[in-house]
Amino acid sequence: MRKSLDWLYKCSGAVAALSLLMIMVVVFGQVMLNTIDFVALSLFGKSYGFLIPSYALFSGYALGFATFLSLGLGLRRAVHIRVTLVENTFSLRGRRYSLTLVALIGVLMGALFTYSLAELTYQSWDWGDTASGLVRVPLWIPQLVLTIGAGIFTIAAVDTLIEMVRDKQSPALRATDPTEEGM
Repeated sequence: MRKSLDWLYKCSGAVAALSLLMIMVVVFGQVMLNTIDFVALSLFGKSYGFLIPSYALFSGYALGFATFLSLGLGLRRAVHIRVTLVENTFSLRGRRYSLTLVALIGVLMGALFTYSLAELTYQSWDWGDTASGLVRVPLWIPQLVLTIGAGIFTIAAVDTLIEMVRDKQSPALRATDPTEEGM
């Protein structure tokens, strides 16, 4: 089971990385088209209006994909920002209880977020909502990706909660973050 979960988190993170690459390709492509159009206007006095249709919309979707699909991997790799000022004053036992509570809150918030996004996705599909750009993308498609990302985060939070209850520790909620020790 551990290998399957780790594979799920890594695949989700890989798709998030591809989404970032998509942002770069789309934005760079539009910048190049703008440059070509500018040069044509300067040299020939004519603008051709080269455009990647709805490029800002697609870049925004890709940013949402990258953000949501990386949540589960980020949680499991313990790279989320944590404020440990109060937590560090607790005894080891108190810290375990607080981290278990944090994992439980993560599960509840993730489940609520996943449910809400799933409901929004269904409503967009049911009503036939589309994007307002030049390319009329059905809104349920990008919303489904966000729902999947939130679902993977919820799975990661449940995974972390189970580790905290069973083992009294989790790699996702390390007592100290090694990146903070060098500061």
